[in-house]
Amino acid sequence: MMRSLLFVLSFAVVALLVYVNSVNTDKEQLTYLLQGQYTQEMADASGKLTDLKDSVQKTLLFQDEQAIQQPLEDIWRLSSEIRDSVASLPLDQGFSNEWMNYLSRLGNYAKLTSDGQIPDEEWQKVMAQTVNNLSDFSTEWEMATASFFQNDVSVEKWMANIESKQPSNNWQSMGKTLKTYRESDFPLTTSESDAQKKKDLRQLEGKKITQNDAIAVFKKIFPAHADARIHVTESRKDAPYPFYHLEFQDGVGLGYADITQKGGNLLSLLFERPNEDKRIDSQLVKELAERFKQNSGFTDIVLDEVRENHTAWHMTFVRVEPRYNAKVYSDAIQFKVAKDNGDLLGMNAMEYIQKENLKEQPINKFDWKTFFNEGVKVEEEELAYTENEQMEQRLCYKLIVTKKENEQQITYRIMVDTETGEVLKSENVK
Repeated sequence: MMRSLLFVLSFAVVALLVYVNSVNTDKEQLTYLLQGQYTQEMADASGKLTDLKDSVQKTLLFQDEQAIQQPLEDIWRLSSEIRDSVASLPLDQGFSNEWMNYLSRLGNYAKLTSDGQIPDEEWQKVMAQTVNNLSDFSTEWEMATASFFQNDVSVEKWMANIESKQPSNNWQSMGKTLKTYRESDFPLTTSESDAQKKKDLRQLEGKKITQNDAIAVFKKIFPAHADARIHVTESRKDAPYPFYHLEFQDGVGLGYADITQKGGNLLSLLFERPNEDKRIDSQLVKELAERFKQNSGFTDIVLDEVRENHTAWHMTFVRVEPRYNAKVYSDAIQFKVAKDNGDLLGMNAMEYIQKENLKEQPINKFDWKTFFNEGVKVEEEELAYTENEQMEQRLCYKLIVTKKENEQQITYRIMVDTETGEVLKSENVK
């Protein structure tokens, strides 16, 4: 009897040691993968920042409209690609906001210049200073990121540095520098200033919650992670808006979530774990996303777009304004859902949690047969909001139209102002 008991206990201990070793090995492998991914994204951003500065310099060489078009297109493309790289990195929040803002404005300015909406002399005037600012910032970026290109920086050290009150790489200082650059290079109009306040969540209302409240909110929204180990830190005092940063470990998975102190709104989620070698039905993925939508209280949003890669579904939900039953594309939530088991791997609700200020607007009828050329067919029509050049929300007819070109049917998405008939957006749907 005693031998049997000792055998069982020994077997249990060995099994436990094997399990713990397996979990630690998986966690270590995941950490290496994350470190490699983050380092690669940082390297990509650094290389493209140099290319971006070169493209801005090239625009100052030419007066010919055709010659300047390619560098303008490069600026628009590179600014977007750098934003994508920065968005995937766990960097200081204030720095990320300012850098993304500056890149957005630079890219949009290049696009407007390419379309002839900004005079060449105005572009030359602004870029003369911008190229100097980009050159100075490139030097600061290289100094701040140098240590991350070395193999001795672990993910744990990286996160500890970012969450520190005094980061060694001084991301706070770089964020303030970028804010100064943006205000000098691209001063905000009144409507843009209002939009920036929304982006920074300065007008966010609601009762202030505690760290324990934030954990309770997290567990309610993500019951699958209710047993995870959670570590909570507060945003620094100079953050654009106060929030709680939750770092959690669930099995071999590592995750991060941000929840606002005012109102306890979920801002974002990132969950990293190894992918399993299986696939679930795409319809089930959509049902799981809908179920999460209900659990989190996002009841006024509808699925608008679905994309996929080899590991995940990327879904965009947008808020529906009840007065006109119109989609509000500026109030969107992005979900990333795993293909192997339906886990929610990522979420971004920053655009949604502070709703746009929408005004009443006349809805005039237009004859699409006379509005479009012969051969253009309106396939779909619905109401939706989008921004005009003054960054004001306008109610539009969202039209999906098709036209045959060179024996191929081309599809366009067109936004037409319901009051003025102005085409605010027109894009090819691939």
